[in-house]
Amino acid sequence: MNIAPLRHRPLLLLLCAGLLLGGCASQPEQSQSEQPAQQADAPRENSAAEANLLSQANRGDLDSQFQLGSLYFVGKPNKDLKQAEYWWKLAADKGHAMAAVSLAYLYTGRDNPDFNNPQQMLKYLNQSAAGGNPMAQHILGNLYLRGEQGVPLDANQARRLFNSACQQNYSSSCTALQEMP
Repeated sequence: MNIAPLRHRPLLLLLCAGLLLGGCASQPEQSQSEQPAQQADAPRENSAAEANLLSQANRGDLDSQFQLGSLYFVGKPNKDLKQAEYWWKLAADKGHAMAAVSLAYLYTGRDNPDFNNPQQMLKYLNQSAAGGNPMAQHILGNLYLRGEQGVPLDANQARRLFNSACQQNYSSSCTALQEMP
Protein backbone atom coordinates (compact mmCIF):
# COMPACT_ATOMS: atom_id res chain seq x y z
CA MET A 1 0.00 0.00 0.00
CA ASN A 2 1.29 3.46 -0.84
CA ILE A 3 1.85 5.57 2.31
CA ALA A 4 1.10 8.88 0.58
CA PRO A 5 -2.73 8.54 0.73
CA LEU A 6 -2.52 8.26 4.54
CA ARG A 7 -1.37 11.86 4.77
CA HIS A 8 -4.86 12.72 3.59
CA ARG A 9 -6.47 10.92 6.47
CA PRO A 10 -5.40 12.44 9.83
CA LEU A 11 -8.12 10.72 11.78
CA LEU A 12 -7.06 7.41 10.28
CA LEU A 13 -3.56 8.20 11.50
CA LEU A 14 -4.97 8.85 14.96
CA LEU A 15 -6.69 5.47 14.76
CA CYS A 16 -3.38 3.87 13.83
CA ALA A 17 -1.77 5.66 16.75
CA GLY A 18 -4.34 4.14 19.04
CA LEU A 19 -3.72 0.70 17.64
CA LEU A 20 0.02 1.18 18.06
CA LEU A 21 -0.59 2.17 21.66
CA GLY A 22 -2.40 -1.10 22.09
CA GLY A 23 0.69 -2.95 20.93
CA CYS A 24 2.75 -1.06 23.48
CA ALA A 25 0.59 -2.25 26.33
CA SER A 26 1.91 -5.72 27.00
CA GLN A 27 0.23 -6.28 30.34
CA PRO A 28 -3.30 -7.69 30.62
CA GLU A 29 -6.29 -5.57 31.46
CA GLN A 30 -6.92 -4.49 34.99
CA SER A 31 -10.39 -5.08 36.31
CA GLN A 32 -12.88 -2.31 35.78
CA SER A 33 -13.72 -0.30 38.85
CA GLU A 34 -15.40 2.94 39.78
CA GLN A 35 -12.25 4.42 41.31
CA PRO A 36 -8.95 4.15 39.44
CA ALA A 37 -6.96 3.28 42.57
CA GLN A 38 -8.98 0.11 43.19
CA GLN A 39 -8.35 -3.23 41.57
CA ALA A 40 -10.03 -6.62 41.90
CA ASP A 41 -9.65 -10.12 40.50
CA ALA A 42 -6.38 -9.45 38.66
CA PRO A 43 -4.83 -12.50 37.00
CA ARG A 44 -2.60 -14.17 39.59
CA GLU A 45 0.54 -14.31 37.42
CA ASN A 46 0.49 -10.55 36.74
CA SER A 47 -1.01 -9.18 39.93
CA ALA A 48 2.35 -8.05 41.33
CA ALA A 49 3.30 -6.25 38.11
CA GLU A 50 -0.13 -4.63 37.87
CA ALA A 51 -0.07 -3.61 41.52
CA ASN A 52 3.36 -2.07 40.99
CA LEU A 53 2.15 -0.17 37.90
CA LEU A 54 -0.92 1.09 39.77
CA SER A 55 1.20 2.08 42.75
CA GLN A 56 3.63 4.02 40.56
CA ALA A 57 0.75 5.67 38.69
CA ASN A 58 -0.86 6.73 41.98
CA ARG A 59 2.47 8.23 43.08
CA GLY A 60 2.42 10.44 39.97
CA ASP A 61 4.76 8.53 37.62
CA LEU A 62 3.72 9.83 34.18
CA ASP A 63 4.86 6.78 32.21
CA SER A 64 2.94 4.48 34.56
CA GLN A 65 -0.16 6.65 34.20
CA PHE A 66 0.18 6.49 30.42
CA GLN A 67 0.67 2.71 30.49
CA LEU A 68 -2.28 2.22 32.81
CA GLY A 69 -4.49 4.32 30.52
CA SER A 70 -3.31 2.22 27.58
CA LEU A 71 -4.20 -0.99 29.43
CA TYR A 72 -7.72 0.28 30.00
CA PHE A 73 -7.97 1.42 26.39
CA VAL A 74 -7.11 -1.99 24.92
CA GLY A 75 -8.62 -3.99 27.78
CA LYS A 76 -9.37 -7.62 27.18
CA PRO A 77 -12.15 -8.56 26.94
CA ASN A 78 -13.68 -5.17 27.80
CA LYS A 79 -12.40 -1.67 27.34
CA ASP A 80 -12.87 0.94 30.01
CA LEU A 81 -12.53 4.22 28.14
CA LYS A 82 -13.41 6.32 31.20
CA GLN A 83 -10.46 4.82 33.06
CA ALA A 84 -8.22 5.27 30.00
CA GLU A 85 -9.28 8.90 29.81
CA TYR A 86 -8.67 9.39 33.54
CA TRP A 87 -5.11 8.04 33.52
CA TRP A 88 -4.12 9.59 30.18
CA LYS A 89 -5.44 12.97 31.32
CA LEU A 90 -3.39 12.82 34.52
CA ALA A 91 -0.22 12.21 32.51
CA ALA A 92 -1.06 14.53 29.60
CA ASP A 93 -1.90 17.45 31.85
CA LYS A 94 1.62 17.15 33.28
CA GLY A 95 3.27 17.07 29.84
CA HIS A 96 3.36 13.41 28.73
CA ALA A 97 3.30 13.74 24.92
CA MET A 98 2.06 10.22 24.10
CA ALA A 99 -0.71 10.47 26.68
CA ALA A 100 -1.77 13.74 25.03
CA VAL A 101 -1.86 12.23 21.53
CA SER A 102 -3.75 9.23 22.95
CA LEU A 103 -6.35 11.55 24.45
CA ALA A 104 -6.57 13.39 21.13
CA TYR A 105 -7.44 10.08 19.49
CA LEU A 106 -9.96 9.20 22.21
CA TYR A 107 -11.64 12.58 21.68
CA THR A 108 -12.19 11.85 17.99
CA GLY A 109 -15.01 9.61 19.21
CA ARG A 110 -13.97 6.78 16.91
CA ASP A 111 -14.08 4.17 19.66
CA ASN A 112 -17.15 5.63 21.31
CA PRO A 113 -19.16 8.62 20.05
CA ASP A 114 -19.75 9.71 23.66
CA PHE A 115 -16.09 10.79 23.76
CA ASN A 116 -16.31 12.95 20.62
CA ASN A 117 -14.94 16.32 21.68
CA PRO A 118 -13.26 18.29 18.85
CA GLN A 119 -12.05 21.09 21.14
CA GLN A 120 -10.34 18.68 23.52
CA MET A 121 -8.98 16.68 20.58
CA LEU A 122 -7.28 19.81 19.22
CA LYS A 123 -6.10 20.88 22.68
CA TYR A 124 -4.27 17.63 23.32
CA LEU A 125 -3.06 17.24 19.74
CA ASN A 126 -1.54 20.74 19.87
CA GLN A 127 -0.06 20.02 23.29
CA SER A 128 1.59 16.83 22.06
CA ALA A 129 2.87 18.50 18.89
CA ALA A 130 4.27 21.40 20.91
CA GLY A 131 5.98 18.84 23.16
CA GLY A 132 7.84 17.53 20.12
CA ASN A 133 5.81 14.40 19.36
CA PRO A 134 6.38 13.77 15.62
CA MET A 135 3.17 11.76 15.18
CA ALA A 136 1.12 14.63 16.60
CA GLN A 137 3.05 17.12 14.47
CA HIS A 138 2.30 15.08 11.36
CA ILE A 139 -1.41 14.72 12.13
CA LEU A 140 -1.72 18.41 12.96
CA GLY A 141 0.22 19.28 9.79
CA ASN A 142 -2.36 17.36 7.78
CA LEU A 143 -5.17 19.25 9.45
CA TYR A 144 -3.50 22.58 8.57
CA LEU A 145 -2.81 21.39 5.04
CA ARG A 146 -6.51 20.78 4.43
CA GLY A 147 -8.13 23.17 6.90
CA GLU A 148 -10.11 20.48 8.72
CA GLN A 149 -11.42 19.76 12.21
CA GLY A 150 -11.55 23.44 13.16
CA VAL A 151 -7.97 24.09 12.07
CA PRO A 152 -7.52 26.94 9.56
CA LEU A 153 -6.05 26.23 6.14
CA ASP A 154 -2.37 27.18 6.47
CA ALA A 155 0.16 25.50 4.16
CA ASN A 156 3.08 27.31 5.83
CA GLN A 157 2.16 25.96 9.26
CA ALA A 158 1.67 22.50 7.76
CA ARG A 159 5.15 22.70 6.23
CA ARG A 160 6.68 23.74 9.59
CA LEU A 161 5.01 20.84 11.38
CA PHE A 162 5.97 18.31 8.69
CA ASN A 163 9.54 19.63 8.74
CA SER A 164 9.78 19.26 12.52
CA ALA A 165 8.48 15.69 12.37
CA CYS A 166 10.70 14.84 9.39
CA GLN A 167 13.76 16.06 11.32
CA GLN A 168 12.83 13.41 13.89
CA ASN A 169 12.81 10.77 11.11
CA TYR A 170 9.03 10.55 10.87
CA SER A 171 8.96 9.24 7.30
CA SER A 172 5.34 10.14 6.51
CA SER A 173 6.16 13.80 7.17
CA CYS A 174 9.24 13.61 4.95
CA THR A 175 7.03 12.22 2.19
CA ALA A 176 4.42 14.94 2.79
CA LEU A 177 7.11 17.63 2.47
CA GLN A 178 8.27 16.21 -0.84
CA GLU A 179 4.72 16.20 -2.16
CA MET A 180 3.87 19.76 -1.10
CA PRO A 181 3.85 22.37 -3.88
